[in-house]
Amino acid sequence: MAKPGKPAPAGKPGKPTGKPSPGGKRKAERALPAAAPAKKPKVRAEGGKPGGADALKKLSSKDKREKIREKKLAFKKNWNIIQDSVLLWEKLRPRETPDEDRRELVSDILKKVKGKLLELSNHHTASRIIQHCIKHGGEAERKVVMEEVKANIVELSRSKYGHFLVRKLINTAKKDDVPALVRLFRGQVANLLRQPYGADVITDLYDVASTADRNALCAEFYGKEFVLFGGLTGEASRLHSLKQLMAGVPPAKQRAVLLHMTKCLQPIMEKALVHPPMTHRLLKDYLECAPGLAVEDAVETLSATGEAVLRMVHTHEGAAAACMVLGYGTPKDRKKLVRAMKGHVPAMAADEWGHAVLCMALSCVDDTALTGKVLVPEIKELMGQGVHQTTFVRVLLSLLAPGSRRHFPPAIHELLHPPQRTVRGSSGKSVTELDEQEEDAMDFHAAAGAGDEGDDGDDLFAAPKGKGGKKGKQQGGKGGAADKAKPKAKGRKPAPEEDEEEKADAEAGKGDGGEEGEERVLGASKKDPVVRRRELLGAGPKAMSAALTAAVAAEAGALLRSPHSCELVVEVARGGDDGLLQELQSAGVAEVQAALVEDAARSAEEVAEASGAAIDDEDGGAEAGPSSSRDPNGEHLMTSYYSSRALRRLLLAAADESPPGAAAAFAKAFWEGALKGRCGRWVGSHGEKVLAALLHCGVAEVVAAASKELKGLVKQPLEEWASKFLTHGHEGGRDKAAKKGKEAGPGPSAAGAKAQEVAKPEAKPEAQAGKKGKGGQAAKAPEPAPEAAPAGRPKRAAAVRAAEGAKAKQAKR
Repeated sequence: MAKPGKPAPAGKPGKPTGKPSPGGKRKAERALPAAAPAKKPKVRAEGGKPGGADALKKLSSKDKREKIREKKLAFKKNWNIIQDSVLLWEKLRPRETPDEDRRELVSDILKKVKGKLLELSNHHTASRIIQHCIKHGGEAERKVVMEEVKANIVELSRSKYGHFLVRKLINTAKKDDVPALVRLFRGQVANLLRQPYGADVITDLYDVASTADRNALCAEFYGKEFVLFGGLTGEASRLHSLKQLMAGVPPAKQRAVLLHMTKCLQPIMEKALVHPPMTHRLLKDYLECAPGLAVEDAVETLSATGEAVLRMVHTHEGAAAACMVLGYGTPKDRKKLVRAMKGHVPAMAADEWGHAVLCMALSCVDDTALTGKVLVPEIKELMGQGVHQTTFVRVLLSLLAPGSRRHFPPAIHELLHPPQRTVRGSSGKSVTELDEQEEDAMDFHAAAGAGDEGDDGDDLFAAPKGKGGKKGKQQGGKGGAADKAKPKAKGRKPAPEEDEEEKADAEAGKGDGGEEGEERVLGASKKDPVVRRRELLGAGPKAMSAALTAAVAAEAGALLRSPHSCELVVEVARGGDDGLLQELQSAGVAEVQAALVEDAARSAEEVAEASGAAIDDEDGGAEAGPSSSRDPNGEHLMTSYYSSRALRRLLLAAADESPPGAAAAFAKAFWEGALKGRCGRWVGSHGEKVLAALLHCGVAEVVAAASKELKGLVKQPLEEWASKFLTHGHEGGRDKAAKKGKEAGPGPSAAGAKAQEVAKPEAKPEAQAGKKGKGGQAAKAPEPAPEAAPAGRPKRAAAVRAAEGAKAKQAKR
């Protein structure tokens, strides 16, 4: 504090008196910032050296360009050659350039770059120029480029710009030159697939290669002998899968193959370089044949990449690998993949193979809250147009009838039901760490034949034996995530962010690991599939079930005439498997049924007039097939090839319901609103199949009324007439038997049998005499027991044969 007698002068900074206080000097220095040093003017001399700035400004534009050119010539390698080639390239690029001029320009460019192709291929502009020369040049020009770069083609494949030149050489090569290109990459495939640019080169090479060359490329992952010699007996080109190799070698060799394959694939999976189709094939084979512990580690690594797995779903092998990742993954792994699907649902639902991965996610992910936030909203947005797409319809059918083989081709059905895999002991143990005794126990000969299991609990090729075991063991069923059983399987230790269900399991002692020798089922689901489907479809006006029924009801007639969408209409109209859709959206199902009845009640003239199609009396008859060229919307529901068969399946589904449900209600409404008093219109057309199905729909009042009306329209006995249209049509019993694992049941329901008995016409003497041949044959043959019907045969066929036998006995008496 300054003394009052000596005040500091105003306007001037006072000097500190006496000893400065601690830190006072620093504060004073901070208060007065130092002045910035004056900038020295940059003086450059002529030629760019300091001291001659004005000299360069005095030069003309032409002289300046010349100075810059001289400088680049001195410091940039091959700059003069590149610039001269660019001038020729600008003449080569336009489409209007004649072919003769292009050939001359290509020849001139190659003369300039001769001897320096390898250096210029790593330059951005020069690489593009050489690619144009390969594209527009002839066979001689391509051969010149190939001869100069083939010695270093592998190193060039790893280059940022050079790999484009290699890809151009591969894509423009003739079919006879491809084997020579494959030999250039021999022994380097595994190394290139783990490098981004090299993976693109191998992808192009794999696309143009023949089947034998593809097999040879994949065989390099099986061991050193395949890299050096193509296998001990040269079988590399004949191995179409890893499973084929494993079935023909001893256990020790199997272990060596899996060890080598694990070392090669692990870096690829960790770097998420899984987009090449060749990698899809290798991953699929590895997940099929590797031990359970190795599969568990591979699934964990792949699921951690998130969106990278979705790059595989556009190929058959890639979709199979993605389905196995979902099927064998833990709840945490599945959540990562579901989150990665956000925004990709439309593309996956429209893809030939990608829709199978979407179906798998809907059928195995237990966290329906997450699925409802990520997948369901995008599915609802696509509902209006998606019901006309084959692949999107299968996604919806996986929720309505998941156990039916009818709606999915065999290849897709196989993807959705991967074989069950079990492991023993704790997780986190890769194939490289397994004991030798444990690995040697994997006998693929026995697995393919007798079905013996190794010490790790894997059953790679044999069907599940269906036996229960100790706690945590579950065998049999469909396996994988699609298994409807609820085994007490042990999963990984849940993370703090996981759901309450996983935390409860961890508290109950079902975390990571397990006692030695205890088995765990990979991907075992803890939620009942029916509960999962109910939560995904949902109830209420904003649920997926409401959007589905509304979309189908709006275009029920057009969808029923479609070869693929008709299956969706049948499943919606019958209320879904187990009556689940009827339970959730009874009003919506009733709307779909009412739309079908309204469309079927119209006459053929009204349908043709509404669609603008002319009526041809010959079309729509019994001889018309699916290849008819007329507008399908111009055909009546009863005469259209696909809709008539769909209506037959829907009516026959009423006989399988116990108690009667949506299909039985549709049979009543369809008879009362569309067919009653009009059966004569459809006799002699595809509509006969629908009329025959009415006689076996299981609804007593409908069967009786239909029999009474058809009796005067059909010349043959009703049962004999109806049997012609039911032998090949009904698949409901087969689907039900496949779902439950039982054989088809005996005949129709009790109500249907009783109604058939009531409606059965009395045998007339004239009719008995007229069909003596048939009656005699039927009387001589023993009465077929319903249990004797072959497995998978429709139940209605057995009922028809039984009725014919009873009728023949009555005629004999």
